[in-house]
Amino acid sequence: MKNPLVSVLLPVYNSELYIYDALISITKQTYQNLEILIILNGTSDSSLLEINKIKDFRIKVINIKESIGLIKALNIGLSESKGKYIVRMDADDISYQNRIEKQIEY
Repeated sequence: MKNPLVSVLLPVYNSELYIYDALISITKQTYQNLEILIILNGTSDSSLLEINKIKDFRIKVINIKESIGLIKALNIGLSESKGKYIVRMDADDISYQNRIEKQIEY
């Protein structure tokens, strides 16, 4: 498979100050065959408003009403993922533009 699907798991808990930039850094990757699973983990701030500013068909939001903790949230994201590879991203991370391409090459 030349361009395997990559699932990016991005859990979010009250990250309105950072999530927009984090998400932009993933949508602008040189490797484009991605699905981006955002797991809202009981967030009570404006994170979803920041996420909705970005229009990208690859983004899927999984909204969990009450916080269930990071590991359970990631497991939900993992169960929804379709990718051959999983990329982990935190809501306050910024990825280099070629991050995923380099990881796939490796």
